Amino acid sequence: MKLKLKLFLTSILLVSLTLIAACGDGEEADNEGNEDGAEASEGMPDGYPERPIDVVVAYAAGGGTDVGARVLVSAAEQVNGDNFVVQNREGAGGELGFNYMTSADPDGYTIGFINLPTFVSLPQERPTEYGLDDIEPIMLHVYDPAVLVVKPESGLDTLGEFLDYSEENPGKITVANNGTGASNHIIAAHFEHEAGIELNHVPFDGTNELVTALRGGHVMAGVAKISEVAAHLDSGEIIALASMTDERLEELEDVPTLMENDIDVIGASGRGIVAPAGTDPEIIDYLHEVFKEAMESEEHINQADNISLPLRYMGPEEFGEFIHQQDEDNKQLRELLDL
Repeated sequence: MKLKLKLFLTSILLVSLTLIAACGDGEEADNEGNEDGAEASEGMPDGYPERPIDVVVAYAAGGGTDVGARVLVSAAEQVNGDNFVVQNREGAGGELGFNYMTSADPDGYTIGFINLPTFVSLPQERPTEYGLDDIEPIMLHVYDPAVLVVKPESGLDTLGEFLDYSEENPGKITVANNGTGASNHIIAAHFEHEAGIELNHVPFDGTNELVTALRGGHVMAGVAKISEVAAHLDSGEIIALASMTDERLEELEDVPTLMENDIDVIGASGRGIVAPAGTDPEIIDYLHEVFKEAMESEEHINQADNISLPLRYMGPEEFGEFIHQQDEDNKQLRELLDL
């Protein structure tokens, strides 16, 4: 099966249609790319960009953030011919990459993807070199729901069996996450709290390591985002026991939500593009328009669909508000969970 999450993609298509209508009537398809590119060029800051733009991903190549970033960057290069170079600077649950990106010169040549709530959670957990005031939001790209997954050989074939085993064997189930204080850890801890069970949380440096450990039988379960494990669900290497969503995912219609089982947990990861604080507003506007046009392109939507990447757009202002709301929500959740 292909986990397409059409609800998110439909919202992007609706935005695309609205923008096309606003830009003018009756353009031929062959001319749209050139006309849109020319329009975007009109807002281009003088002399920018003169060289490739580095896009920092704070996680390893092949993970959910990396794959999504490369899909968007590939589409963005088609807008005005700009050159974007993805740099993977993983480590410390994303902190190393976030530090690198926020401390770069605010000249528009280093931008990066942040993950929420991880980006706001790490400074709440420990002293970091960066804070919320060190970024300029550009665009939210993805909102990726979480799922509870196990190997088929685990003997835990349903959420009910998972909960029963946890109650009978407190602390015995090892649950992999993508790093202490990272999004999957917080979601797993919230699940543990609301379900009234005791789990053994095992941190890894990113989702790639999480999935490798789960497939190798080194842990019993994992909490990950749907796009990060979709291929492994499709192949049958792992199975989903529950989704952390308010409604069942369309392509996982046989998989219950935690909410259905009176476990009040909804978990997801927002991923978007930011620049170092102090970046010229004209550069922010230019990059926003380029990435927005790329995100709404048919090629990008199809690629996202193929890899189960759940798109959700927010512009700079709304994305900034979303980041601060995530910060407040995460503080309350950490207090509740005593993290």
